Amino acid sequence: MLRQRPFQILPWLLTACAAFLLMPSARAESPEETPTQKPEDILKNIVVASSVSVAGRPLPKIAIHPTLAADEYDITLRNVVRRDLDLSGEYELLPEPEDALLSDANVDIEGWKKKGAEAVVKLVGKTQENGKIALDALAWLTDSAEAPVYQTHVEVEPSQVRVASHRLADAIVGALTGTAGGFSSEMTFVFGSGKARRVYVIDSDGHDPHGVSPPGQLALAPTFGPNHTLYWAASSDRGAFMLYRAGSPEPLVLLPRGSVYGLAFSRNEDQVAVSIARGGGIKLFKGPDLEHLSVAAANDLAMHPAWSPNDRLAYVGDSKLGTRVFVDEKPITPAGLMASAPVFCRHPDGVRALFSIGIGKATDIAASGENGGGVVRLTSGGTSRSPACSPDGRLVAFFSTRQGGAGPGLYIMRIDGSRAKRVSTLVGDSLRWARVPTGNVTRFSESK
Repeated sequence: MLRQRPFQILPWLLTACAAFLLMPSARAESPEETPTQKPEDILKNIVVASSVSVAGRPLPKIAIHPTLAADEYDITLRNVVRRDLDLSGEYELLPEPEDALLSDANVDIEGWKKKGAEAVVKLVGKTQENGKIALDALAWLTDSAEAPVYQTHVEVEPSQVRVASHRLADAIVGALTGTAGGFSSEMTFVFGSGKARRVYVIDSDGHDPHGVSPPGQLALAPTFGPNHTLYWAASSDRGAFMLYRAGSPEPLVLLPRGSVYGLAFSRNEDQVAVSIARGGGIKLFKGPDLEHLSVAAANDLAMHPAWSPNDRLAYVGDSKLGTRVFVDEKPITPAGLMASAPVFCRHPDGVRALFSIGIGKATDIAASGENGGGVVRLTSGGTSRSPACSPDGRLVAFFSTRQGGAGPGLYIMRIDGSRAKRVSTLVGDSLRWARVPTGNVTRFSESK
């Protein structure tokens, strides 16, 4: 039986809760089958997506028109947009030229086309006499360059140049692909170990990671709620895990009461799901708000709730065949493996369920349909965990402890498992990713 003292279940909790078109060749065991193989053999039989997909196909080439401007905000604009376009995984960025294409004047579309560019972006940032920063962005397709496919002019305060630059990058991606990007957003996660576990917030491109929860709290399960408000569970002085909201020092009231081990809001933010310690176990509750909750699952160890875009409720639960991800009370992950951290990606081609699967401390990121089936691995090597989906559903962020390549840290990759790029050296858990609403430019203050 699970005891109520939070510090006694914490090691188990941190382990258990720590695009992609489904391919016919991605055969994995049905969730309902009883495993007859060893867990390591089950994992090996799950296809690695990038090994059989079109992940290595060439990407369209895009150019950022160079400039001789030295305005610091022009440099910020160009650096942010260029990095976002690179991280998006939708394009191959051409290097800046050293020839006649270098100009602050007209863009030579034909010249860029000869260099292989399928699209060209021009960015200009200038300080105005009124102290505001004017940001201009234009984008052309080189096969139809009569007029730009995207053009805008905005004026913002100096402190909002990075935020506005992310929004411009998202709009450019939308103009070129039909679906806006997801970089005007933030991630939240828990970083630290032992008693020094704090909630952090970081920009989508890895900029400005900073702690939000007080240093004296032992934090768990952060998530963004209505109006991009940050929530998390935390224990102080070895007490119960209470629910907190950014900007409010006192814990929130929940009914029923009990230690909180997970929280999730539905896509429309009109439902909330909470994992609460009750009667020697952890039960999943849901309701319209935190004071009107009812039991949502029969499982006595229902952790890490997550809502699909179609308002289906997932959670991590215990079973006779290992820790598994359940959706509407039905398991969607293979039997015999330890599964955790479910999340749903609302990809333009359809909803994808993502989760961590593995053996012991070795975990990889895997994906399936919303109802399970056709499970594929997006990573291999047993060093990746805690997936989070970008707001546009085309990217996956995750933590890796890999020693090769760029090394351990926070990574972003395409939902087909390709083109993983490290954006931060921090390695945490309980990762979540959400768009910053238009007009919401308030930064979460760093707690001291």
